[in-house]
Amino acid sequence: MRMIILVACLWLVTSPLWGKIAFHSRRTGTYQIYTMNSDGSNQTQITFNEARAAYPMWSPDGRQIVFTRFVGGERDGNEEVYVMDADGSNQRNLTNQPRYDSFPDWSPDGSLIVFASSRNRNPEKNLFTNIFVMSPDGNNVKQITHLSWATAPRWSPDGTQIAFETDDFEIERQVYVVDVDGSNLWRVSSPKANTAMILEGWSPDGKQILYREAIESRSDKSTPVIATLNPVRQREIIRWERVPVPKMPFSTADFSPDGKSILFAGMQNDDWEIYRFVLADRQLIQLTDSPGRDAGPHEWNSRLSVAPQQRLLRQYWGKIKSDLLQH
Repeated sequence: MRMIILVACLWLVTSPLWGKIAFHSRRTGTYQIYTMNSDGSNQTQITFNEARAAYPMWSPDGRQIVFTRFVGGERDGNEEVYVMDADGSNQRNLTNQPRYDSFPDWSPDGSLIVFASSRNRNPEKNLFTNIFVMSPDGNNVKQITHLSWATAPRWSPDGTQIAFETDDFEIERQVYVVDVDGSNLWRVSSPKANTAMILEGWSPDGKQILYREAIESRSDKSTPVIATLNPVRQREIIRWERVPVPKMPFSTADFSPDGKSILFAGMQNDDWEIYRFVLADRQLIQLTDSPGRDAGPHEWNSRLSVAPQQRLLRQYWGKIKSDLLQH
């Protein structure tokens, strides 16, 4: 009986009935934000602006989506961070300044948004793009990194660290992690010649980081890699494992909320679609089938989320999810 109850609980927390995926697509001519159920059904466009909208990220409670929008045109415009309700309504610009702002991500408790910005660009000091945090209303902006170039930040599930991409001196871009106060910078990716390491996301339990090795930064020459953190010693990777996704151009990936699969954009027959790759049995499931380029999937599951609370509760919930999903 206990086994039946456990199986039922696992089905409830991982069922596609409770999941939603946000993604961007060019199926109408310019990139816009869409949502769909976790099984690919009910695909719905939620932004309808002439400017490009991309890189959607769900808030921890699933009520809002933060994303990047090109303001003023794709060639001459400026990237800004926007937020909207989950149905696409109530859109507002959080950054609204003349420099580049992009790649936003929520803190696990929903109290902050991390993003990349060139607002403090200073070529004379070799400063171009860095990582910042702000309140969900766009106020209280604080710079986290002070590097020559840093971008594409992703918050750790326990809220204590931020992963991002940066140039590693003479090596091509690498994946690094830093504490939220900007201290304890350390490298996650394994450097390889002529290969860019592009960050994708953290596993829900915070024990792994997904990135891809892209030769000459090309999607058609990229391979997903999972880096596993040392559970005993901080700031150390114990192994790097390539993900055996069927060979195809690979881009913009993320872990599912239960950590059992990877969502990604892949190209077959000259079209980019969104797929789910189940890690245990290596099953590949195609979720979209449209003539436009679909990419940037990010999944939220109401059964694997918690409303914004204190940091202690967030850490306990992370442990509960990890323990439950390992059985």
